[in-house]
Order: sequence, then structure tokens, then C-alpha cells
Amino acid sequence: MSDIQFSLTILAVVIILIMILFNWMRLIQYRKQKYTKNSSPYKDENNPSQKEKIPYNQDLSISEKYLLSNLPKDIYRDIDAIAFIKLRKASNAIVKLNLRDFIELPHTHIFIRKSEDLWNSTEGLSGPVSFDQILLAIQLVDRQGPISPAHLQTFQMLTEKTKNDLDGSLIWLSHSNIEVDATELNQFCALVDHMMTLTLIPKNNSFFDNEKLIDILRIDGFKENKDGYHVFKGRDKQPLFRVSSLNQQPLSFNLDPYIQGILFQMDLPLTLSCKESFDAMLESITNFQKNLDCLLVDSNKKELNINHIERIRYQVEKIENQMTIKNIPSGSLCARRLFS
Repeated sequence: MSDIQFSLTILAVVIILIMILFNWMRLIQYRKQKYTKNSSPYKDENNPSQKEKIPYNQDLSISEKYLLSNLPKDIYRDIDAIAFIKLRKASNAIVKLNLRDFIELPHTHIFIRKSEDLWNSTEGLSGPVSFDQILLAIQLVDRQGPISPAHLQTFQMLTEKTKNDLDGSLIWLSHSNIEVDATELNQFCALVDHMMTLTLIPKNNSFFDNEKLIDILRIDGFKENKDGYHVFKGRDKQPLFRVSSLNQQPLSFNLDPYIQGILFQMDLPLTLSCKESFDAMLESITNFQKNLDCLLVDSNKKELNINHIERIRYQVEKIENQMTIKNIPSGSLCARRLFS
């Protein structure tokens, strides 16, 4: 091969290598641009974002804000119908809040504030106060059942009247379909509202030795509450369970010297950590059995075995889980208000 041919061959190889390198760089650049376009949080002005395609929902934004972070203490969106009124301009016309009419409704709460100040309850309000926001809430259900249709209609009517009298705009923050939501919440309450009861009766004698019974109540840490029941409290001083007579009345050692049995009772919706509290109650029952020589029986006075107790524990845990899923945890402030 001549020198000229050899030089041309080398030149051809170099040109091919340059082309390969150029194409490889172009491919890398293309892939980089494509990745950046798909992953970048910034959008092209000619390619509107998903948020821009969907009309901005002002009501939803305000609802989320007040529901998540700005509700007054003791107002719960899961059990209250909540209406928010924003005035066009600040007012001090307390008379236009229709407080006297609202107060006649059960479980109703009214709060006012100006701008981003703290919410103030209108309860016991005296003197002129400037406000431009109103929060109206009514509890949908209590232990007696759902709020009556007449009360619900009155609440809705007064809410509209307040809005119109004060020239404001109304947004329902929760449960705008009040009557339907009240029915559904009442069904849930009926499902979980249980007083779990276990019975102890003397094994051999027909009645307990009252002196021993009083001693074990004291040793086990029971305290008599304002209603006369002997109550066992947890670490947070909240009642976990109580002891009563067979007729579910407080133990009265003076009036009833012959106590034929006692009930251990746990109000599940009002008890924190139901399953743990149930285990604490079983431990207390075991102490009573050791000291008083008694039997744990069902409603037919048949002794309960381990399998029966495990089934009861399962039901207790099931109710606790149902309340947690509903965002009304057992023993919480919300549950205490709902099941008071």
C-alpha cells in the first residue's frame, strides 16, 4: 500500500469515528432534553399545568383551610354541621347574629372573629365587638339519636338569615346535606355504642362478704365518683371501667348488706384504648376472684371460659377500630361530646 492510500485510509477512519462520536453526543442530548421535559416541575407556557386546566375551586380551598387548621377548640367536622359566613365588611351588629334563636337549638355553637384573629365564642358576649367572620356549628347526633328535622331546618333557616342580615357569603365547611349525614352518623353510633359488662357472683355463698369487697375495691385502686360508682382510672386519670350492683346501680353497702353479685362495666365509646383497658379490667377481675372466691359468668350465670372471653375481646377491638376509621377515636374529646 502506497503512502497516499495509507493516508486516505487513516483519514476515512478518523471521519467515521468523528461521525460516531457526534451522533452519540446528539443522542445523549436528546435523551437529556426529553427527561428534563417530563420530570421538571416547571411547565412550558404553551403547555398549561393540570391545575390551570381545572377551574380553581375557591370554596374547596377555603373549606380545607378552616377544616384542617382554623376550627375553634371543641368543634369537630366529623360530628358537627359547620357553616362559615364571610362578611363583605366588618360589623359590630351582634343583634343580627340571632343569638337568642340559636341558643334555643340543642348542641349549637357560634363563634366570631375579625381577619385572622382567634375565634371567640358568643357565649356570654357583652359589649360591642367588631367581626367579619362567623362560624356556626350544630351537632348532628347525640346518644338519644339524630337531631330532629325541625331543629335542622331552623338551624339552616337561621344561618341563611344571618348571612342575609349581615351581607355575607356562606360556605358549608362540613355536612351541608345535614339530614342525610345525621342519619348516617346515627347508624354508626348505634353500631358502636355498647356498655360491655362482665358479671362476678360468689362461688359458694349466696352473697359477698361486704368488708372483703370494700377492701379489694380500695386495694385495687377504685375511687367513688360523683355518681356513687366505684371507678377504675387509667394513667391519664380518665375512667376505664366501673363496678356496680347487679341492677346497674352504684354499690350501697349500708342499704344492701347482702350483695349477690357485681358488674364490671366499660362504656366502650368513652374509653381510651379499649382493648388495653379491657385487659386491665380482666386483670382486676382476676384479683377479685382470688380474694373473694367468685365466678365470672354470663347473663345466664354460666361460667365464662377462655374462648368466650377472647370473643368478647375481639368485639371490643372491632368497635375500637371502627371508631378510629370513622375519625372519632374511642375516649377522645370528640367521642366524649358525641356520646355524652
